[in-house]
Amino acid sequence: MRIIKLLFVIIWMIIVFLFSNQSGEKSTETSMGFTGRIITAFVSKMNLNLEDRIRLIKEIEPIARKMAHYTLYTLGGILIINFVDTYDINKKRKIKISIIIGFLYATTDEIHQYFIEGRSASAFDVGIDTLGVLTGIFIFLLVNEAYRYFNKLVSKFITKK
Repeated sequence: MRIIKLLFVIIWMIIVFLFSNQSGEKSTETSMGFTGRIITAFVSKMNLNLEDRIRLIKEIEPIARKMAHYTLYTLGGILIINFVDTYDINKKRKIKISIIIGFLYATTDEIHQYFIEGRSASAFDVGIDTLGVLTGIFIFLLVNEAYRYFNKLVSKFITKK
């Protein structure tokens, strides 16, 4: 099972790498297209003309881009701690190791972007990515704890019969 969980982490890392490997022009095109679809879905009843819609997309796109970073790394945080959780070490150490892996990957991702045409490295993005990793770890721990609690509760009822 550990190998499968590691494969999920590697696949996630490859996906992040592929997004980061896009030129600045292609990355903006992808981001603007995604933002445009969101705008179209949420403001379709507002009857905005094309010019206002484009202006709104340009205003929201930087926020959508940061949210994409955060969301992608939240998933990464879940996958990383899910893999690290397969080792027999205490919970604090698992959390620390997961944070370090997520932070280091976010850092190397930004360094990678520095060498891509039209892209740059951003310490702010490393911070957003690391916050996403922390959120993913928290979600994993919360769900794991709820699962354990539910199992204990069910076990009590089963043993009473």
